[in-house]
Amino acid sequence: HAVTGLITENFKVPDVCLNEVANGHGAIIDYEGQKIGVYKDPAGKVYMVSTKCTHLGCQLEWNADEHSWDCPCHGSRFDYTGKLLDNPAMENLHYE
Repeated sequence: HAVTGLITENFKVPDVCLNEVANGHGAIIDYEGQKIGVYKDPAGKVYMVSTKCTHLGCQLEWNADEHSWDCPCHGSRFDYTGKLLDNPAMENLHYE
């Protein structure tokens, strides 16, 4: 995924932070003042996304049941790779 590649090239989160997230789970990590959405698939592959909704910038929350990033403000949803699932957002998650 282009988003994952872009993030891992420009922003390296130390393994010690990533080790706090178990395989098959997602979490928001605070690293050097930035919030990063992290999901580890069952095999341990890491996906990192911005935690700001592309609609109006609300803080996203991890939905463990659906394996998605959900916006509590207006209901936008994104899959664990940052791909838009539900509106009103019109863009995939991007990393700043």
